[in-house]
Amino acid sequence: MATKYPGLALMAGMVLIMLTSMLLPGNGLIDSVDQTDFVAARDALGDSPILAQWMTFMTIISLLLMSYGLLGLYPAASQQAGFGGRMLQFGIIISVIEWSILIIVGGMRHFVIHMMQRSELPADGSLTSADFEQVALGIHTTMTSVGLTLYALFPLASILLGIGLSKRFDSMGIYKSSSLILAIGGVLGLIIFLTAMNAPDFGLSTMLNINNTVLSIMSITLIIIGYGMYREREEFAP
Repeated sequence: MATKYPGLALMAGMVLIMLTSMLLPGNGLIDSVDQTDFVAARDALGDSPILAQWMTFMTIISLLLMSYGLLGLYPAASQQAGFGGRMLQFGIIISVIEWSILIIVGGMRHFVIHMMQRSELPADGSLTSADFEQVALGIHTTMTSVGLTLYALFPLASILLGIGLSKRFDSMGIYKSSSLILAIGGVLGLIIFLTAMNAPDFGLSTMLNINNTVLSIMSITLIIIGYGMYREREEFAP
């Protein structure tokens, strides 16, 4: 039972965050806009505030589930001999830090949406609708810069997790393959991030689009790993 419930939480969290990402206004299927157009992204949230608030809240829940799920591998990693075990431990720690930062980003998004909701109400003292919209824009821009931490940390976490997990399997199969795909995705994500940061003409929007595609594929690998944990495979057990 050591990994069953963490595995279930990891699967549920990954599925939920994929769903909320698609349904968050401005980000996926609803009023999709270029996320580097900060005014348009802010306005998309303000145009569907109730949906945006709920999707943001459910994203925070999904990140908590994912963190709990991945921490279920820590006992196994701590008992894993050699460099592979240390890589897996470090990968788990980085992942939890990364997801914790995204929870903070979620709180900032809640505030952005609230400011846009306030802008639709009658003037409050000396603050006008334009003032609330300006505050929302400032927080949204800051939120985006904080969220950029995801694209710096997820490649490192994925490389370490992928290699560390792959060391626990003797033969190639769906779980070892998923672990290796996770590591390869991390390498690709790191290359894209460093390219975007050192070559501004590459474009932040291009980096976000490519890395979001990579993240979607890697989410599937984590669902597979979560399923292995749920099945209590011995490779995931302490």
